[in-house]
Amino acid sequence: MRLDKMTPEQRARFEAHCAESKTKPPYACMSCGKVLLDPGAPGQLQFVASAVRIPFFGEFCSEACASAFERDYGILFRRDGSGKVSYV
Repeated sequence: MRLDKMTPEQRARFEAHCAESKTKPPYACMSCGKVLLDPGAPGQLQFVASAVRIPFFGEFCSEACASAFERDYGILFRRDGSGKVSYV
């Protein structure tokens, strides 16, 4: 679903989520808040292996969190033939 096609309730929940996410670490799952990359941590130079990254939108720790976010906010991500979120 496009952002301009959201119901008022979905739009309010999404805006509240955006306001809340500003207090989380910069690379945290948009659904559960799990830290995916901590630039300040020694030795951590890449995202966790299960991370799902959506360009210009955000990151999720897994396909399950991406699917939960879609369901909760009425947003549909592009998927490949196997059903996984794919923006490559």
